Amino acid sequence: MSTEIQVVGARQDVDVWSRVLLMVVLTVALMLMVSGAYANDGTEFEEAVTKWDGWVKGNLGKLGALIALALGIIYAAIKKDWGAFLSAVIISMGVGIILGIINASFTAVL
Repeated sequence: MSTEIQVVGARQDVDVWSRVLLMVVLTVALMLMVSGAYANDGTEFEEAVTKWDGWVKGNLGKLGALIALALGIIYAAIKKDWGAFLSAVIISMGVGIILGIINASFTAVL
């Protein structure tokens, strides 16, 4: 009886691994088929990069920091917890610092 259970368990393991192997093979085949579509001059993302650069360096980045600060203030007022307020201030400052780093890296790359 126990060997039958072991055989059934081993068969289920083989079924699972065969499905995983099949999915990996299909994924690799699909990636190889579409790789020719990506072989072009590299300007297809230029418009998106320009838009993202404008968002990060512009008012949208500052708006993100202000929203984080406002949510922290509201949360601190509801919970009466100054730790939440300070964490919102730290997050907002972190967003400002990260935006500066991103601005510098975008300027260096572009």
